[in-house]
Amino acid sequence: MKNALSKIAVLCCSLALIWACDNGFADIPVNDDPPKITLGPITSGLVEKQDFKVQVTLSDGKDEGRISTLSKFSYSIKRGATVITSGGQDLSGDFQIVQIEVKGGFDPGDYNLDLKATDTNGNESVDNVSFKVASAKPAFDISGVWKMEPVAGAMKVGPAPGSSEWWQNSAGDVAARACFFDDTFTFETNGSFKMDLGNSTWLETWQGVAADGCGAPKSPFDGKGSYTYTYTSTTLTLIGKGAHVGLAKVNNAGEISNGAAIADQIAYTIVEQTKVGDTRKMTLRIQAGNGVWWDFKLISGGASPASAIVGKWKMEPVEGALSVGPTAGSREWWFNTTADVATRACFFDDTYTFAADGKFSIDMGNQTWLETWQGVGADGCGTPKAPHISATNFNYEYTGSTLKLIGQGAHVGLSKAVNAGELPNVAVPNDVTYQVASLTESNGIKKMTLQIQAGSGVWWTFKLISE
Repeated sequence: MKNALSKIAVLCCSLALIWACDNGFADIPVNDDPPKITLGPITSGLVEKQDFKVQVTLSDGKDEGRISTLSKFSYSIKRGATVITSGGQDLSGDFQIVQIEVKGGFDPGDYNLDLKATDTNGNESVDNVSFKVASAKPAFDISGVWKMEPVAGAMKVGPAPGSSEWWQNSAGDVAARACFFDDTFTFETNGSFKMDLGNSTWLETWQGVAADGCGAPKSPFDGKGSYTYTYTSTTLTLIGKGAHVGLAKVNNAGEISNGAAIADQIAYTIVEQTKVGDTRKMTLRIQAGNGVWWDFKLISGGASPASAIVGKWKMEPVEGALSVGPTAGSREWWFNTTADVATRACFFDDTYTFAADGKFSIDMGNQTWLETWQGVGADGCGTPKAPHISATNFNYEYTGSTLKLIGQGAHVGLSKAVNAGELPNVAVPNDVTYQVASLTESNGIKKMTLQIQAGSGVWWTFKLISE
């Protein structure tokens, strides 16, 4: 009996000791944070009528699993104040992934996705994201072939959108950069994008050339890659390393010439689009890094540029109709005088005819101006010498900024001035390309100034007038 009483006494003492040790901190609360919402990227549905898809990851708040678990999830998608669609579901456990999918997507416009998650203890979390749905087929059709518009200000750059404070191309640049203004950019209806730069385009020193000028296209900006594009009413995105319009150095990160990396894709903002008859025009804008804004103007379709020069032309009978110097437009070395117009009357009556079908012909009559390199004893009037004789079997190509005469002997102005140099120091070529410095019309009379670099640092200028 004493032994039992002794044990009871020990037990009571132990309980008393435990109670005595309770200092008021026995009920320490456990943290119960609200659920965590992690919103994934919108993987589909940013174009009208395309299924909308986004993944949401939900996890219970920090509570060591002792107080609550996930309970409910809901969402709504609004356009302005209007709820377009909504949904939700019951949840369980501490972790769950929910897929939000809206079949058929949405109409073009701005939207907001609101999310809410709760746990079994009533804690709540919310999140939201705004997104834009673009038109699948913008009203303005860009499919087809485009070029840079051959006008002053087709390219410009400045510290603000639309600014030309730092630089813009002049009308003279259109001629000097003819190899660039004839580049074509084609948007196929299947989403592919093509660039045709021909044998020559405009190069700058950052591309490894000694000086800015025309030259063979440099990879990866040579148009030989595989490119695609996406297009909304506000944005044109070119996809593929080297794909670009305007200057190759310009992309969203900055200018390659200033250290920016070559981009895998470039997004341009569409500033303006117009269509008059068959002529479409489009202005694209891009922020090339912080505070650098470029504009590029493109043109597509319309009447053939050749219609501007169709007809019969002669050398304009004025001083300086022929001139030569070390730079484009210079007459530093020589130019014809007013007296030369009379002395060379047999030359100033030669006619050059551009037909609407692309045919080009020369009529020199019985006499034209000859020089000693053509086998005569002295410069003067004489019977035309082959291959520079009257002919009707030539062709021409006119782009607005260049004039190409095709056929051995085809020329305007002095036949000795060709692209490789001056005859007879070089072979007679099969074609000659002139840069169109200006083309004007007044009272039905057209005037055209052509320039040609006849070898390195030798520039001839020829002024013509229509009949």
